[in-house]
Amino acid sequence: MGRTQRQRQRRNSQTPTPTSTTLANALHVLYGQLHALGWRNETRLSALNFPQTGRGLCSKTKSFEAGDELIRMPASCLINIATLEADEAFKQLFNRDLFDKDARLSFQALVACYLMYQGHLYECTKVSPWSAYLDTLPSSYTTPYFCAINELQCLPDALLERTVAQNRQIREYYQVLKGLVGAQQCEYCGKRYCEDIWTLAEYKIAYFTVNTRSVYLDARQLKQSNKSHFQSLLNDSSNLALAPFLDLFNHSDSLQTTAQLYSKSQEYVLTLEAFSKPILKPYEQLYISYGALPNLKLITEYGFYLEHNAHDYFEFSLQDIEQLIAHNKELAAQSYHRNIFKFIREHNLMDQMFVHIQDGCSHNLRVVLHLIFKQRAYFPNVLNQIAFGDVEQFDDVQPELSYLLAYKIKEYQGFVNALQKQPQLTESGTVALGYLIECLRYIRDFDQAHS
Repeated sequence: MGRTQRQRQRRNSQTPTPTSTTLANALHVLYGQLHALGWRNETRLSALNFPQTGRGLCSKTKSFEAGDELIRMPASCLINIATLEADEAFKQLFNRDLFDKDARLSFQALVACYLMYQGHLYECTKVSPWSAYLDTLPSSYTTPYFCAINELQCLPDALLERTVAQNRQIREYYQVLKGLVGAQQCEYCGKRYCEDIWTLAEYKIAYFTVNTRSVYLDARQLKQSNKSHFQSLLNDSSNLALAPFLDLFNHSDSLQTTAQLYSKSQEYVLTLEAFSKPILKPYEQLYISYGALPNLKLITEYGFYLEHNAHDYFEFSLQDIEQLIAHNKELAAQSYHRNIFKFIREHNLMDQMFVHIQDGCSHNLRVVLHLIFKQRAYFPNVLNQIAFGDVEQFDDVQPELSYLLAYKIKEYQGFVNALQKQPQLTESGTVALGYLIECLRYIRDFDQAHS
């Protein structure tokens, strides 16, 4: 699976093809703008369409080995905190007297606002330093957040809970923006920001643009004015940046890359540290690593998943176990003291409950299954001794783990069937369906390997 808006498909042909004419034209202009800012494209990177990921990057002339630089780009080519602080017109929209310590923004939310500002500036004046970059950005994304209502009703709680949290956060930030700049008028068109120009729907797209395409950047290494206009508005660090062209790199779980901003040269450098092949030849797609991320993180944050992801695992919640009890006649016939569930929650034992194909069942999942199904004691001091005692006592939960796996297989098969019955799926719904099928494969493979 590639970046957002690209469903990963296995095809017979492995030959990359040129990007669309529209994207190719936008990239041509972007090359010129980045070159004017000091980028020299020493590794001769080009954008092509690849069978498995859609658009991505390769070098048409250079081969790569472990330790080689993939790209070296001046910090001035990135949209970072220094970019926003240097944009006087953008700063004037934010009256510092209106900043409220109880209503702050994340830096991601502020950068999303900056994208909308630059987009409207270009619409009104046909002039923006980031116009070419804006033309290369997707117009939609494939995270579950953008699923249709009927598709959301077919998704498991693990996806829905994250989607609901994202929706709540985005709406809160949009309200903060409305309070800060909503009533101000654009000097070019006379319309009001957040009232007539920046709609919530547009802000959602901008927010996920930053969410899916930003890179980590240590802002302390940036050369910028000591006086910060936005610092008191932010509720987090400003350690991210949008990276035009560089953000065309797709993610792979089979390699390691490092990224570093050199304070002296003010260059952002991506280096290929390790990968499964001895050498990458010209025209082979070049990947980077977003980190050791499981598929649940990839789909909810980036809108894709990887088949047989080396970093994947399957998580369970305490509610899963409670539902298992309710649906299993043998387990439902037993009695369970509420103190046990209270103890589990108070000690956060329900966190990190997962299965991993290579490593087996996580410690916390074994402890929770043992406490609920194997222990009759329910006094806190006794539960404490058991939960944090000899780990070997938790090896007796295989039957209950098998019940839990079977329950989740049945549940996820139901979600898959429900999505497949929909008359038509959005791109997000299609990606979600593929993800659920991959989850089913993972659970079944684990059950077969550890039963």
